[in-house]
Amino acid sequence: MDPNKDALNEIGRFIRNIRNESDYSSRRLARLAKISQSTLSRIENGSRVEDFSTVEKVVSALPIRSEVAGSLHARIRAAYASNYTRRADSGISLVSDIARGWERSAVTVREFQSGMVPRAVRSPEYAQAADASPSRLVDRIGDEDLDFACVVTEGALRTWPADGAMMLDQLDRVSWACELPNVRLGVVPWSVPLPVMPPHGFAVFDDEAVVVETFTAQMTITEPDAVAAYVDAYAQLEAVAVTGDEARELVERIRRDFEELAH
Repeated sequence: MDPNKDALNEIGRFIRNIRNESDYSSRRLARLAKISQSTLSRIENGSRVEDFSTVEKVVSALPIRSEVAGSLHARIRAAYASNYTRRADSGISLVSDIARGWERSAVTVREFQSGMVPRAVRSPEYAQAADASPSRLVDRIGDEDLDFACVVTEGALRTWPADGAMMLDQLDRVSWACELPNVRLGVVPWSVPLPVMPPHGFAVFDDEAVVVETFTAQMTITEPDAVAAYVDAYAQLEAVAVTGDEARELVERIRRDFEELAH
C-alpha cells in the first residue's frame, strides 16, 4: 500500500494543470521530458513510477519559474521517500483495459510470436479464426508515431487456424506491413535454433510493460525486473532473425507453399 497516494495525486494534478495552461499536449511534454506518453499519463493520474527522477524530468520540461520547480522537486522527493510496501502480485494485472491502454498510447512496441502471426498484423479473418480479440495496434500499424518491430518464427507463419486460402490474405498483410517505414519484421527460420525458449508470445511496450496473451485473458506485467527480462529475450530473438529482403523472400516462399495447398 502506498501511504503517499494523496501527495502523488496532487503532484499529478499540478503537472497536468500547468501543461494545459501552457498549451502543451501530452505528446509534446513527454517528448521534451524524454519519456513515453504513457508514463506521463501515469504520473498525471497519480500513479507511482519506478524512479522519482522520471517525475523530475517532467517538472524540468515545464515552463515554470525556478522557485516553483524547486518546491515541486521537494514535494516529489518527499512523496517517493516514504515507505512503500509492494504487494506480492504488484506489477501484474489481468485487467484487459490496461493492456488496451498500452496498445493505444505506446510509442515503441516489440512483439514476439512463436505460434501465431503477430497481433498487430493479423487480418480480421485470421483473428476470428484464431478466436483472438482484435488488437488496437492493427489500427495504428501505419501511424508514423508508432515504432513497431516484431520477430516471428517461421513455424508461426506456417501454422494456420483455417484453410490455406485464408492464409494467403494473411501473408499478404504481413508482406504489406514489411514495406511500412515504421515497421521492422524479423523471421526466425525453422533451421535456426532459438537462443531462448519463450513459453508464450509477448509484446513489450515502451520498455515499461509487457502484455502476454493467454487462452482466457491478457496479462500485463510492469514489474521492472520482469520487463527487463522480456526486453533482453526479445533482443536475443531479434539477433537470430532474418530481416529486410531475406525476411520478405521467406514470407513469399511460405505464401507459395500455401498456394499449392489451396489448389
